[in-house]
Amino acid sequence: MPDRVRRKPVGAALLLAVFVVVAISGPWWIPHDPVRQFDLVALRNATPSATHWFGTDAYARDVFSRAVIGARTSFEVAVTGTLVALAVAVLIGMSSAWLPARLGQTLMAGVDVLRALPRKLVLLLLLLLVPMPSALALGLLLGVSSWMGLAFLVYEHTRSLRTRPFVESAQAMGTPTWRLAWVHVLPHVRGALAAASAILLADLLALEAAVSFLGIGIRAPRPSWGSMVLDSLPYLESAWWVAAVPCVLLAATVVATGIVADALAERQR
Repeated sequence: MPDRVRRKPVGAALLLAVFVVVAISGPWWIPHDPVRQFDLVALRNATPSATHWFGTDAYARDVFSRAVIGARTSFEVAVTGTLVALAVAVLIGMSSAWLPARLGQTLMAGVDVLRALPRKLVLLLLLLLVPMPSALALGLLLGVSSWMGLAFLVYEHTRSLRTRPFVESAQAMGTPTWRLAWVHVLPHVRGALAAASAILLADLLALEAAVSFLGIGIRAPRPSWGSMVLDSLPYLESAWWVAAVPCVLLAATVVATGIVADALAERQR
């Protein structure tokens, strides 16, 4: 494999790690309060400067500080959604695999019906039931609407592993079913789950920005990359950098996450 190909996922992982560290540590070192409004006359849509590194927005708020806290918001929502989807998928996928074949197939047929529903439409309907969701609530909603594909992955892998000699030997020794599933089978599914979860994380990062851009996700005063783009729309010609900052950060994060996910998937082949 060429060195440049081998370095690609490493660079993406390092970039993603930087974004995560910035998102976690941001509240302790950002130069300005992200919701503070400076001089609305002199600093409205101000260009980048030594005081405001990425300029200010239409409400004279520091764009750099808002972008850092927006990263924290995006990762909080996307990671919460991924963990919720992963937990539900493992529970349902493994339970179905250890049930009698006909019953397990019936349960997964129901999951297949749910997977056939338009996921974004389901999410929009859920958001109508939870107006102005918090980051935690939005993450839960994203997870609840995104676990079906992971459940099929867990189900298929678990069904194939059940007939392996090491599982049959443990079963013959009287090992409880829950221990067979969680101790003997799950470790062999972790690699595929890690790759699929990374893909889901990238998807949820973009989806969080999308619903916030539509005005039904994260609301003011907490900044989000999607809401920052929404606020900047009327001023694209005069203050394009206000929209460019969150768009570039979001694109870089999603691409880096996707590259890491592809590398993880490649290792499973």
